[in-house]
Amino acid sequence: MKKLIRWREPHRIPVRLVTALLVSFGILPAAAEPFDVPAITDPATSVHLAGKVIWLDLETDDLARAKQFYTGMFGWDFRDYHADGTDYAVAMSGGRPVAGVLQRRIRKGEERRSAWLPFISVSDADAAARTALQHHAQMVSEPETVPLRGRQALLMDPEGVRFAIVASSSGDPPDGSPMRGSWVWTSLIARDSADEGVFYQQVFGFDLTGLATHAGFERVRLSSNGHGRIGIGELPTGSQAARPHWINYICVDNIADAIGRASSLGGHVLVKAGRDSEGGIEAILADPTGASFGVMELPPAAVAAGPR
Repeated sequence: MKKLIRWREPHRIPVRLVTALLVSFGILPAAAEPFDVPAITDPATSVHLAGKVIWLDLETDDLARAKQFYTGMFGWDFRDYHADGTDYAVAMSGGRPVAGVLQRRIRKGEERRSAWLPFISVSDADAAARTALQHHAQMVSEPETVPLRGRQALLMDPEGVRFAIVASSSGDPPDGSPMRGSWVWTSLIARDSADEGVFYQQVFGFDLTGLATHAGFERVRLSSNGHGRIGIGELPTGSQAARPHWINYICVDNIADAIGRASSLGGHVLVKAGRDSEGGIEAILADPTGASFGVMELPPAAVAAGPR
């Protein structure tokens, strides 16, 4: 294993208080009554896989357009929820909940930016939040219990990237072969992949592997329970991506078809299709609201039977 560079204390980022967060951290009045979104795992399991990304929420300024795009893109259908002026939709694939889409309120002067937010499994959300703060994270929303969902919190890592932690009250989806139309991988594009890798290792107890790349920068792989969970790479020199960010990948039948479908639905290609180190083909796209995500075509033997 390549030795990682030593931890350096980063510049601290001012805490931006977000009040009265609901379910997937939508902004609501403090007195708002939560709506009961579905459990993460149905039927419930007794499995808890610390470090696994078990849910994703899309925060967008155009909920209707996002729903239309992802329905056409992956065949998802949506269950709609509404409370005190906030709209939230749960994406379903083959009868299973796979993601949430939240209408984000844009305040005056805020950047209009849509993004996918990963929820990482923990056994104890309060303890994990405390550990993250001890390693230079910032608290965005305090741990809270959400009916049917579990206990969760929203934080910001040392490079300013937001992530959520959740102790699911219905257990975690078990590990296994991915299904088409479901999430298959999560990557973090960071300024310093080694430092970010050490941070997430300290918070979640990941096994960490550092790999040098042909470009000369470090790439980190985070694993738990014998499964890869998150890859961390570095922003390329001169990259137009001005800030660190997550890229979450969805399994598709055919990468070329997926790219063509995205373009016809108003999305566009950010990174052209290319083969990865494990035999898959991947590309990075953006939906019409500006949220980036990846699509990945895996060898047929690696994909479980499921929704197409």
